[in-house]
Amino acid sequence: MPSTEGANSALTRRQLLGGVGLAGTVGLSGCNSRSVILGNSADTSGTTIQFWTLFSGGDGATMKSIVDRFNDEQPIGNVRIDRQRIPWDDYYTKLYTALVADKGPDIAIMHQALMGRFQRMLVPYNPYLSDSTSDKYVPTLWERMRFDGDQLSLPLDAHPIGIYYNRSLFEKAGLDPDSPPTNFEEFEHVCDTITKKTDAHAFAPTPYLDPIGMLRTFIAFDEQRGGHLFTDGLSSVTFDDDAGMGTAQLFGDITGKYGWDIPNASENRADIAFQDNGLAMTMNGTWYAAVLESLDGFDWDMFKPFVAPEKKRNVTQSGSHTVTLPRNPHRDERKTRVAVKAAEWITQKNPVWGTRAGHLPAAKDALHSKALRNSPLWPKSLSKFFQMANNDRLAYLPRTPFNVNNSSTWSFFPDIYAHNVSPKAGMQRGANSIQRLINDVD
Repeated sequence: MPSTEGANSALTRRQLLGGVGLAGTVGLSGCNSRSVILGNSADTSGTTIQFWTLFSGGDGATMKSIVDRFNDEQPIGNVRIDRQRIPWDDYYTKLYTALVADKGPDIAIMHQALMGRFQRMLVPYNPYLSDSTSDKYVPTLWERMRFDGDQLSLPLDAHPIGIYYNRSLFEKAGLDPDSPPTNFEEFEHVCDTITKKTDAHAFAPTPYLDPIGMLRTFIAFDEQRGGHLFTDGLSSVTFDDDAGMGTAQLFGDITGKYGWDIPNASENRADIAFQDNGLAMTMNGTWYAAVLESLDGFDWDMFKPFVAPEKKRNVTQSGSHTVTLPRNPHRDERKTRVAVKAAEWITQKNPVWGTRAGHLPAAKDALHSKALRNSPLWPKSLSKFFQMANNDRLAYLPRTPFNVNNSSTWSFFPDIYAHNVSPKAGMQRGANSIQRLINDVD
């Protein structure tokens, strides 16, 4: 079985801040010096790099702008990137199928949690990188991309989740929008006050009410309560223990006993309600900040989501986007080296992935850049995500050898939320089905 990491792996303050003294904005604003990326490289004339992504919405527009800038500036010579965007629901199935058929792209976006499944289909970066390459990235994010000594991807970002809230609804309910809740007792008071004093619902654990969104929130609250999804070796599920059952019960109580939302898990219902002032709070990742910032007149903010009942520690769920080098026997050595340089440029030279898309960059220069700190997203969301990362508050989805991001795998969470099944029965269903996935791995 591939080497794995538990969901409680975290960034350390020392590692995240590594290299701060030298951090700056060198090379971040349109630098097209070929030596910055390539050094003494072979001829790259007329090379086209196939790049597969799954980003949509603001993320998709931002990645398109990154690729467009690459093609306009040609920072590594006469090379262009051909970006192909595949819808999220189809992306990993199509990528897997392409790699099995030896028809994979030259570089591809991959969530760190999926690397275990694709490990044998990826070309390690090790032979193509300089000894100093690792110094350009946050150390723990760099190390997270390693399997058995192989550097299987370059980290693009970290994307934790937080609780986004409507400041106007807080004020309407007589609550101080500058003092959001920090524990369950305060959170319960805020939710009850909003439901009593406004026409809005108080809280939904994800705006999309989808299984993966529910999973992210479940991991955050379960980890806060001292639980984990799996054993350290990923041999058994553990999310159905007391900590997990308490989190599942909370999902049912939000739309039941507490009445903070209605028992309806229709897709995107909470997202629409939140943007229409019909929902006061929802839990989502870094990317949601850019969506909310684009809404005219919408007075939003975000706080650290450390509000699980019976909380034992402060932690939130996080993931990372990465750029991988898929296996393709038809790609020659020269083109592989060009693809590596393109992946380095994408991950290192684009602070807009933070300032516009809202994610925490994995490259040190971008993470500590003036561009990021001067972004309108910094005070509302990015600074808080940065603080959580600095203080060891990020829990990652384990890198399982099965597709842990398959929505159907976690469908029992929306069913619990919608009262289609009891928390106990839903969790038992989920534990049984996911244990079978683990047992079926060779």
